[in-house]
Amino acid sequence: MSTIEIAPYNPEWSTWFKEIREPLWNNINDLVVDIVHVGSTSIEGMSAKPIIDIDLVLDNWKKFPELAERLGTLGYRHVGDLGINGREVFNQISPSKYPHHLYACHIESIAFRNHILLKKHLTENPKDFKRYINLKIALANSISSRENYLRSKTNMILEFLRKEGFSKKELDEIQKENLG
Repeated sequence: MSTIEIAPYNPEWSTWFKEIREPLWNNINDLVVDIVHVGSTSIEGMSAKPIIDIDLVLDNWKKFPELAERLGTLGYRHVGDLGINGREVFNQISPSKYPHHLYACHIESIAFRNHILLKKHLTENPKDFKRYINLKIALANSISSRENYLRSKTNMILEFLRKEGFSKKELDEIQKENLG
């Protein structure tokens, strides 16, 4: 049986994001240029794991140590890049009202561009939007490992990013990071 939950789109996800974002923004707005709702929960109509993905967008990595320190006082622990260049991961020390993943990304990183341009592509291309939903549901019904679920989406994501202008070198880096 699958342990991957894919829920139908929930319009409350944007409210969840805003509630998570507000205290973060109030405490780190001098360090980041934006806090962005990314991932499937940010795309209207998209089925998704009911976990909000959030990018804290930096324009200067020199601000990262201060960001990590402040996030620590807000209940987050830095756990490293987990194999993705240009994206640092923070876990919640205690459970929060809304489940979420928190990432710090440089504004020019491939990781941030991946998040933004995948969202753009799925929003603007209804056929690919539907293909992606169908893939996610099929995978959730057949794969129990979160890691295998994520890996199994990689080829389709690379196809979409290629259409959004990612170079072969950038796509190769994403593929290497996602597939090992």
